[in-house]
Amino acid sequence: MTDEKLRVGICEQFDDGAQPHFKRLLEGYNIEYLEYKNTLEIIKSLLDGEIDLAGISGLSAFDLGFSAESSVSGLEISTFLPRRDPTLVIVGKNNLDHLPRRGKIFAKSELIRRQLRRFRRDLNLLSKTDLKLDGIEHENLIEKLGDLYDNNDLDGYVIERSLWNVFGKEGRRHTLGMQIGNDTSRQRFIPPPLRGFSLLISRVGFPHSILKEINDEQSMISFRVESKLFLELGKDDLLGINASIRRISTISKSLLDEGGIISDILEEKISNIDKLDDNSEKPVQMVEVILETLDKKGQITYSLEKKYVPSDDEYRILKICLDEWNSINELKN
Repeated sequence: MTDEKLRVGICEQFDDGAQPHFKRLLEGYNIEYLEYKNTLEIIKSLLDGEIDLAGISGLSAFDLGFSAESSVSGLEISTFLPRRDPTLVIVGKNNLDHLPRRGKIFAKSELIRRQLRRFRRDLNLLSKTDLKLDGIEHENLIEKLGDLYDNNDLDGYVIERSLWNVFGKEGRRHTLGMQIGNDTSRQRFIPPPLRGFSLLISRVGFPHSILKEINDEQSMISFRVESKLFLELGKDDLLGINASIRRISTISKSLLDEGGIISDILEEKISNIDKLDDNSEKPVQMVEVILETLDKKGQITYSLEKKYVPSDDEYRILKICLDEWNSINELKN
């Protein structure tokens, strides 16, 4: 930690919930925040030397050109904050199982609407266009959805957790989770990629050691994997991607709960890693990667999962992942 004041640029407008995340985790540092209209203005100010760091979301960083294998000239990702929960929530008094038949549910993303159709085919799923909300975003969108719900024009609405955390009213909300568990309904919602990341961008040469206490390796791995896959797969809006770091014991349990077939090779590998986990002070972890898309009616799911330990050849594994996903798409088409 340093006593030197750091000038950090952040967006005035909502940026995937990154701004309050920075202010909370950097509370112990000597920080002066400067607000800008958009990320392009922040980056220009950074390049001009007017600020020390740009605090932006993973989504904004990706849009600027930062990914696993690319960056903006003269700049680099200096610090990855621990990732925020990337899942979505459904706001309303009932969870999905207990929504009224033909219940009216709003979901902005077509991917999520298809996932909802998979789980409850009877639901009446509505978009922004259906509700005449095109062009309305962030706080105003949450306010409009809340009014529609209060007036019984909606039985619930699905939004990203980060949006609810910043603008949501007091009220009940239910997580649309990513794990199947032993639920025979196989309810699962893989979110759109790159949600929940908060990154600090610096000029090349900025001393990373200043903020090394809060730099999160798990977040770095997840961003690297998701950004590479999303970029290579053409930034497909109908693609759910999630890369997470999980304890090997947790993965073993979830595989058994889900009733999946474990190959002899994977079973042996998990067994060997489990032994290391038992004898190690630091839990042994694996990277779990999930890709998912669905047909328009939500009746067919196309999914691919990979699990590997961080010491494996990540480049080779992700290349195999991309090749297999492209093969799945060829069958789909």
